[in-house]
Amino acid sequence: MQKFVGEVWDNKLTRCKTETLQSAYNANGKEGVKRALTSAFLEYIPEYMEEQDKEKYHSLKQLSDLSFPAEWHPSARAMQRKIILHVGPTNSGKTYNALQKLEKAESGIYCGPLRLLAHEIFDRMNNKSIPCNLVTGEERRTLLGDHVPLTASTIEMANLNTPLDVAVIDEIQMISDQQRGWAWTQALLGLQAKEIHLCGEASAVKLVKSICASLNEDVEVREYNRLSKLVVANESLNGDIKKIQKGDCVVTFSRKAIFGLKHEIETATGLRCAVVYGALPPETRAMQAKLFNDPNSGYDVLVASDAVGMGLNLNIRRIVFETVRKYDGKDIGYVPIPQIKQIAGRAGRYGFENSVGEVTALESQDLRYVQKAMVTPSIELEVAGLQPTMEMVEQFAHQLPDIKQFEKLLEKFEDLSRVDGQFFLCNFDTQKAIAKSIEHVDLTIPERFIFATSPVNISDPKLVTIIKMFAKHYSERKPISLNSVVSLDVKVPEDTLGLSHIELKHRIIMLYLWLSYRLSETFLNIQEALEMKSNCETIIHQSLQSMKFSRKRHRITKSDVKDSKKALKQSKERRLAQENKPKYSVKIKTFGDNLKNNDKLQKTTTTT
Repeated sequence: MQKFVGEVWDNKLTRCKTETLQSAYNANGKEGVKRALTSAFLEYIPEYMEEQDKEKYHSLKQLSDLSFPAEWHPSARAMQRKIILHVGPTNSGKTYNALQKLEKAESGIYCGPLRLLAHEIFDRMNNKSIPCNLVTGEERRTLLGDHVPLTASTIEMANLNTPLDVAVIDEIQMISDQQRGWAWTQALLGLQAKEIHLCGEASAVKLVKSICASLNEDVEVREYNRLSKLVVANESLNGDIKKIQKGDCVVTFSRKAIFGLKHEIETATGLRCAVVYGALPPETRAMQAKLFNDPNSGYDVLVASDAVGMGLNLNIRRIVFETVRKYDGKDIGYVPIPQIKQIAGRAGRYGFENSVGEVTALESQDLRYVQKAMVTPSIELEVAGLQPTMEMVEQFAHQLPDIKQFEKLLEKFEDLSRVDGQFFLCNFDTQKAIAKSIEHVDLTIPERFIFATSPVNISDPKLVTIIKMFAKHYSERKPISLNSVVSLDVKVPEDTLGLSHIELKHRIIMLYLWLSYRLSETFLNIQEALEMKSNCETIIHQSLQSMKFSRKRHRITKSDVKDSKKALKQSKERRLAQENKPKYSVKIKTFGDNLKNNDKLQKTTTTT
């Protein structure tokens, strides 16, 4: 180890060169550097191993080698594909032009980052009498007929096994996303399409060209300019809510702040507000967007989170940032510049009444950050995400029969995996957390992989409890009806607490549907789940229409973050206490006794 550290320090190891570690830091912070160093060290140590360990080590390294992901898709490699990259800012027509090619194709697929976008393309094509199927993780809509040429799909569900004429991959810059980037890489490398149209930001050009050059495929880059003018204001609203006007979209980054803002704006201006935020079902977001876009609906202002940045067609006159700071799950920090630019770009729509867009902020200090962000050049992407297949993880597990915990197995895979300079291994944290929560359940490796990759927000303890229950039922091969887990109230919620409960029920329904398409012998009530999904979305929409608010908006502070972490810790302790009561009681008693002893000691010391 001392020798390894010395060689790294002297910049002698190729995998630990300064620029390599800098790239790892740019991509994933300190965790990226740690992973790069760990991986490099594990490659460095074989010469110090005994022979039998060395043999096993090399076998594991081979199974976790992700250096040549292009070779995972031999059918695509056998083709000579044409790659066209459409790049430009929001509202520049890049996706529109790519979809024109898809409309005329004899066979094709649209791959988007959101269910909302897949639904939009599905509706668009069928409304033009172009038959199109829908495939997402939670839903399948297959048209009846001899030949349905097109499919609208979420990127993770892209069909890599069927030869196609045209494929469209939207938001290609997400290829560098720490959690989901692997899906864009997989689609780019694996789609068997004669012509592939990539749409996204200019930051992806260099990386896409580099990847395609390694495949001996040329890339034609088509650059687009914004179709409508976008103006950055010289002055903020100086904190005056009364300056909010019809056609404005006010952006903030917490659910509490959204509802507080809605109340303040409606009270101060008399304008009614539609709302859009991440926890809302995509269908409800679309309904709220429709209310805002309709000049006769009575809804004049949109209050939204960063969910407004992608997937909705909105007739926004002006974007107003209520804040430019958000909680990222660990701390409060500035919203990344590319995200600011993407949200700001939603102002102004070519061909609509609000063709000239404007960007400003509620407070002066926030506007300064927005102004800086808007003139900052895009940073070129350096690496694309990868994720091992279920088969790779299963083969890897067979080599390590002593490791029973799936979470630890994924950790070992992370440590030993090798990727070349163009790629990185996507973050396994969510999968490891889910795997840990269901460790006690009797499942095979492929079954654990399915549950670990399911759409569960691990910061939601109720949803984690549900996935544990689902896994247990599946392991016992007991069919589970959604009705036994979720009951929809007839009464429409009139406050945010009631709304959050119904949103949780919608997430449970979507999780059930996701599992039903993969483990149908247990999650077999698909039609029932689809009906409940539709009813749930109607209730949420009605709740947003009728809800009354009485509190002001709340800006998240460091104190809130501390309180949130404290509450999460207390919740975890209570859960542990229930799971292991006798043992936990002893620990608490011992801790209490120690406190008493410390008090006695302190009194004695003070007296002395």
